Amino acid sequence: MSGQQHILEIPWHETRILNCFFCGRMISRIYWEDDEFPDKKFCEASCADVKRSLINHAQTGAQ
Repeated sequence: MSGQQHILEIPWHETRILNCFFCGRMISRIYWEDDEFPDKKFCEASCADVKRSLINHAQTGAQ
């Protein structure tokens, strides 16, 4: 798990909705940006960990 939390700097009147890249949960203010997935926003570090795990699992062909 390598990355860091960031705070969305958006005005109070902004109506755009930001969703987690992995699970789709709405991100209201704080999001996780993982070093392995640049430019992707996750609701929590655990979502990035699960995505990483799934990719590793698919690449190794484990069942």
